[in-house]
Amino acid sequence: MTAGHDNQGGRVIATHAIKYLLTAAIVGGAIFLLHRYIARMAWHDVLAAIERIPRWHVVGSILATLVSWACLTAYDVFAVETVVPGKVSMRMKIFSGVTTHAVCNALGFHAITGTALRYRMLSTQGVSAPDVARVVGLVGFAVGMGFAGVTAIALMLEPAIAHGWGRWLGMGLIILFVLLLRWLAGKHDELKLWKFTTPVPSARSAGAQIVIGVVEMIGAITAMYLLLPTDIAGSFLDFAPIYVGAILAGIVSNTPGGIGAFEAITLAAFPQEQRAQVLAALLAYRAIYGLGPFVLASLALGAYEVRRRARKTA
Repeated sequence: MTAGHDNQGGRVIATHAIKYLLTAAIVGGAIFLLHRYIARMAWHDVLAAIERIPRWHVVGSILATLVSWACLTAYDVFAVETVVPGKVSMRMKIFSGVTTHAVCNALGFHAITGTALRYRMLSTQGVSAPDVARVVGLVGFAVGMGFAGVTAIALMLEPAIAHGWGRWLGMGLIILFVLLLRWLAGKHDELKLWKFTTPVPSARSAGAQIVIGVVEMIGAITAMYLLLPTDIAGSFLDFAPIYVGAILAGIVSNTPGGIGAFEAITLAAFPQEQRAQVLAALLAYRAIYGLGPFVLASLALGAYEVRRRARKTA
């Protein structure tokens, strides 16, 4: 083995070690904060807060969840059509997208779980494993654009969020969006990263995905926002950065569904006397946005597998 291979192997080990240490630090910090916050709460206060959530707010949260999941499904429709145009039926693109996002949102490990589930379904229509990996990459790109788009809007409308630098940061993100769309408009049909190549969407398609991403994030934020008491939640724009930060912490933590880190960051954003009501909203949000879609997707996937096996044996 050459010195070059040794150095490369050392860098890979160091990168993984840093990743695992960062994950462990975030998870450890989340556990510490949750224990500290929850230990000071009385569970009867949390249960009472859940019962006080207005029913029409629950209905609104469910509707916002449906909007968010419809947009998440649209990511897959765009991605599959970009990678293997005309090869997969619209019905399968929608089914694969909605079930995969529902399961991945609950279990976490999107790169592994999402790739395996999409391959299980898309391979039935002749999509290869490398193309499924490209679909996963484009979906991740769209999700990232949604995060960035909502962040840019929040920073532009509430520049005080980043100690007065918010508007400049928001403008910087918007400029990056414009540069990206201009690059895509320059007849680029694929992106090469090292030995991996992937088709890229057109400027029009990417623009549509950015808009869909913003709508998706607004739907997800609204689903949580409506479950908070109005005297605690504050304005929507004040709550949006809290939600985005909590989601990012959950993604970095690599825990299933970001559980623990998401709750810890959200609770930390509110004073102790309000945390029982915030925890009640978090539990309701997990049930509506996470558990509900996961149960429905699991039942749908079970029915799909039963029908698939029945066709093979027929």
